Amino acid sequence: MKKKILASIIPALMAAQAANATELAPVVVSDSAVQVEPNLMVKSEIEQAAAGTSDLVEVLADSPKISVNQAGGISGFPVMNGFADNRLNVQVDGMQLVASCPNHMNTPLSYVAPSQAESIEIYPGITPASQGGDSIGGSILVKTAEPFFAPNGEQLTQGEVGTYYRSNGNAKGANLEVTTATDKVNITYKGNYAEADNYSAASDFKTFSTTTSATAGTEFTDGTQGTSTAADEVAATAYKSINHQLSLALKGDDSLFKVSITKQSVPYEQYPNQRMDMTANESTKLNLEYEQDTVWGAVRLQAYSEDVNHEMAFMDYKIQMQMPMATESNTNGFKAATDITLSDNSLLTIGTEVQKFTLNDYWVANPASAGMSPNTFWNINNGTRDRYAAFAEWQAQVNEAWKTRLGARFERVQSDADEVQGYHDADTFTKPNGQTEVTNEQSEATAFNTVERARTDHNLSLTALASYQHSDNLAMDFGLARQVRSPNLYERYTWSSWTMPAVMNNFVGDGNGYVGDINLQPEVAYTLSANFDWHAADKKQWGIQVMPYFSYVQDYIDGVALSYTPDQFNVLQYRNQDARIYGVDVAANRQLGENTLGAWTAKAKLNYAQGYNLETNDRLYNIMPLNATLSLMQQMNRWRNMLEIVMVSAKEDVSLLRNELATPGYTLVNLKFSYALKDLRIDFGVDNIFNRDYVLPTGGVYTGEGRTMAINGIPMLAVPGMGRNLYLGLNLKF
Repeated sequence: MKKKILASIIPALMAAQAANATELAPVVVSDSAVQVEPNLMVKSEIEQAAAGTSDLVEVLADSPKISVNQAGGISGFPVMNGFADNRLNVQVDGMQLVASCPNHMNTPLSYVAPSQAESIEIYPGITPASQGGDSIGGSILVKTAEPFFAPNGEQLTQGEVGTYYRSNGNAKGANLEVTTATDKVNITYKGNYAEADNYSAASDFKTFSTTTSATAGTEFTDGTQGTSTAADEVAATAYKSINHQLSLALKGDDSLFKVSITKQSVPYEQYPNQRMDMTANESTKLNLEYEQDTVWGAVRLQAYSEDVNHEMAFMDYKIQMQMPMATESNTNGFKAATDITLSDNSLLTIGTEVQKFTLNDYWVANPASAGMSPNTFWNINNGTRDRYAAFAEWQAQVNEAWKTRLGARFERVQSDADEVQGYHDADTFTKPNGQTEVTNEQSEATAFNTVERARTDHNLSLTALASYQHSDNLAMDFGLARQVRSPNLYERYTWSSWTMPAVMNNFVGDGNGYVGDINLQPEVAYTLSANFDWHAADKKQWGIQVMPYFSYVQDYIDGVALSYTPDQFNVLQYRNQDARIYGVDVAANRQLGENTLGAWTAKAKLNYAQGYNLETNDRLYNIMPLNATLSLMQQMNRWRNMLEIVMVSAKEDVSLLRNELATPGYTLVNLKFSYALKDLRIDFGVDNIFNRDYVLPTGGVYTGEGRTMAINGIPMLAVPGMGRNLYLGLNLKF
C-alpha cells in the first residue's frame, strides 16, 4: 500500500514543481484570537524549557491550557480541558499518528525531542475542521523548522550542536542539526540522543522490600528475583532514545516540496505506572508535503507512512518470569486541501483526508511458564482502522470587530479484526504447584471469533468559532462545536477478561485491567468555550485571560467493573456512558518595570477542572486538581532568569471505580537561568530547589517494581515526583 501511495503522488508533486511561475506567497487570513487561531509556542519558549526535560509534553505544560499525565520519561500524555490521549488531535508535521501499544507507550509526541520542535500550535477544546478530526478535546500541532534558502547563486551551511546534563537520574543527551542550502534546495539532518537512569524522590518513600517474596508475592519456580533499589529510588523511570531525521526541500517560484525520513530507536523506556516496560521501539516515518500558490489561493498535498515495531517485557525491577509482548503497526495517510480566496476578507478551505492503520498485537509463548504457553496469545490479530474524511471551512473578517471560522467535517471510520486465540486451548491451566487457574480463554476467544467484528462509524463534526474585538483593551472569543471520535482498536477488540492479559491492556497507569467491547459507539462531545482577554493597548504592559469551557460527552468511553472489590485493582470493561467536563483556565502577565538589575515581568496561570460520569455520578479518572504557577522573570543584558512557584492542591475528588488514589497538595520552587551570546546559549537551573516530597496527582499507581503481573499483592502507592534536580544545557550555533 505504501509503495502505491508514493508511486502515485511523487510524479504529481514533481510535475507541479516544474510548472511554477510566481513568487511563493501563501494565503493567510490573520486572526489573533485564541479560539479562532491557536495559542502558539515559539522556538525561544521551547528552548527555555528544553534543558530541564527530555519530554516535549513537559515543555507543553508551560502553556496555560495544558497539564501532564506522567508516564515514561519521554512519553507523557498532554491533557487539555480534561481530555487526553486519543481524545486529542496530536500531529507532528501534519501526521496524525496512532499509538501502537496496549499501554500507549509510543504516543505521537514521544517521537519528537524538545530540540527538534520549532513551534507548537495549541487549539484548546475545539479543533477547526481543516486541522483534523477523530478527536473531541482540541489539538496540538507540533512543527519542525521550515526550510530556509540562500540568496540566488549562493550556498549557506549552518547548524547547531547541543548537550545537557541533569543531576537527578544522571540524565544526559545531545543534539545536532546541520543544514546546507542553495536558492532552490535545502538538505537538513537532525539528530538527538537522550538517556537517563532512575530518578530519586526527595526522601525515602518505600516501606516495603523490593526483593523478598513476602512483598512481591510467591516466587516463580525458577527463583526469579528483581534488582534491589534504594528506598528513595523511583524504579522503572530510566530510558534511552535515539532520533534521526533527514529532510530535503525544493523551492519553486511559487511552490515548495518537502520530503523527510525519520528514524527512532528506543532500546528501553521503563514505566513506573505500568506493569510492563518498553524493551524496544523502532519507528520509521516517511513524510512528503507539497504546497502550491495559485492566483485564486493555494493547494496543499501530503502523503506519509509509518512502520512501528514495538516490544515490551519486564526489566530488572519487576520480579517476573519474562512475558514477551510484540506490537507491529503500519500507517499510511494522505491529505489534500485547497484554500480559495473569496475576497480580501474571506477564505474557503476544502479538503479530504485518508488514513489506513493496521495493527498486530501478539505475545509469544514462553515454554518455561505453564501460564504463558503453549500458544502465542493474540491480543489483536490484523486489526484495521481506516478513516476517510472530507471537510469544508469558511474564515471571514466580517467587519472591523468580528472574525469567524465555521467548519464541517465528515468522517467514515471502518474497523475490523481477525480471529484471536489465548495461550491455552482451554478455560483452565495447571500451575507448577498443582493448583488450577481459571482463564476462560477458550470460551471468550470462541465468543469473539464467532461474532461479526467489522464496524463502520459515520461521524459528523461541526465547529463555529468567533472573535470579537470590543476595544483596545478587551477581546472575546467564543466556540461551539460538535466533535466525534471513534473507539480505537484496543477499546473495541481486546477480548480476554483473565486478569493477567487484562492488566497488560491499560492506557492510564491506574493498575486495573481492561477489556474491549466490539459494540462501542463513537464519543460525541458538545463543547462550549470562551476566552475573555483584557490587556493593555500595546498588549505588552499587562494582560489577563479567563478561559471557561464546558463539554457534554454522549457515549463517553468509560469503564464498568466485571467484578469490583474496593481498595484493590479490578478488571474493567470499556462501556459507553455519558459524561460532563467543565472548568476554567486563567493566565495573566504584567511588566513590573526596570531598575539597575534589569527588566522585571510577572506571569501567572491557574487551572481548575471537574469531570463526572453522569450515569454513575463517579468522578472521571485523572482530572488534575486545582493548580497555579507564579513566575517572576528578570531580563538584564544577555541574562534571562526566572523564579517559578508551582502550587497544586490536594486531590480529593477521585474515581471510585478505579480506586484512584487521593494525593496531598504541594508547592515546588524552581530557578531557571539563561545566558545568550551571539551563537552560544547556556541554560542552567534547579528544579524542586527545597527538595520537597510530593506525589504526582495524575501519575497513576506505582507498579515500578515487585511482582507486577499479579493484579493485586503490590503496594497501592502513587508515583512519587522527582526530588531536587540540577541541570545544565549548552547550545552552539555555527
